[in-house]
Amino acid sequence: MTSASPTAARVPGRILVIDDDKSARLLLDRVLTRAGHQVVIVDTGEQGLEALQRQSYDLIITDKNLPGIDGLEVLRQARATNPKLQAIIITGFPTPETKSSARELGVFSYVTKPFGILDILGTCDGAIRAARGEG
Repeated sequence: MTSASPTAARVPGRILVIDDDKSARLLLDRVLTRAGHQVVIVDTGEQGLEALQRQSYDLIITDKNLPGIDGLEVLRQARATNPKLQAIIITGFPTPETKSSARELGVFSYVTKPFGILDILGTCDGAIRAARGEG
């Protein structure tokens, strides 16, 4: 087989996924891992911040609405130590205020649930290229 799969990552990377929705975590884990990414999955903002202290990532994908520390606050705190960290905010409850806050934080993309698999993979590739200064 000489052609790449449409679901293969063009730029494999290390991705931290933070989502309290089990089905979203399982989907992202399966899709991103099969695409060739190294994926770490957690279900709270606090666990996400702990994971960010233990190792570096090319990209975080975080749900906006999390119990405790929400996804935007995770990103604010993560950027204090890694200002160039790329992030994708996902939400099932988009609001203009949330989208504006995400834009102010410089997120790579603001994605609403449900999202398409090919769309999220393409967005991840773009974010990882940007993280590495290739985009």
